[in-house]
Amino acid sequence: MNRLGRAFPSLIGFGRVRFPFTFMGVMALAIGIWVVVYLAGHRTLDPLSQELAAGTAVACFGFAAYVLIRRVMRGPQH
Repeated sequence: MNRLGRAFPSLIGFGRVRFPFTFMGVMALAIGIWVVVYLAGHRTLDPLSQELAAGTAVACFGFAAYVLIRRVMRGPQH
């Protein structure tokens, strides 16, 4: 048995790692802002491309809001 109490080592060998949700929230916010700036600068895109990009921005903002608001309300360990 190794130090984590497992009989067999894992294939990737990282051990316990906390998933970086705060970083993912900040990156989602940055990507959403980048998509909005891109759309503002490229108004000649066809309507389907604009809708797909706007949907991506909305999804990014939604995920960022969920992650960052949860972080503020519950603290770093939740």
